Amino acid sequence: MALNSDQKRFLAAALTELEEHLLRFERLLQADETVTIFRKIPNPFSPEQRAKLLELIEEVKGQLRAMREAFCLPTEIVDLRWQLTVTLLHIATTLEECQSRRIKSFGELDNETAKQLDNRLQSLTALVDAIGQAAKNR
Repeated sequence: MALNSDQKRFLAAALTELEEHLLRFERLLQADETVTIFRKIPNPFSPEQRAKLLELIEEVKGQLRAMREAFCLPTEIVDLRWQLTVTLLHIATTLEECQSRRIKSFGELDNETAKQLDNRLQSLTALVDAIGQAAKNR
């Protein structure tokens, strides 16, 4: 008996989440250290462990492909413009929650710090909005 469309959609969503995490781990495993603006992720694995982990990740990806074929799971076509827009809207809301009047609930802020924070958040929000506008232009 074949999976129905709801079952396929549910299974595909779960397997897609696994695939996305694997892609991230693959990238992290290939570097000795990954440094971003707010994170430093040292790679604690020996070259042998890295090779084994990467090999296992490839095996899992092979199983994901096989499951997609075996259960006729859909390949989602992702609208990057839409994803970018939705993500930026979410980020704008999150940045608004960081404004001084909102984070005062965690403790008092002096006026200078509050003003500096709000000004920087305003500049950052304007840049995020500019990315969204640039994504809308065709």
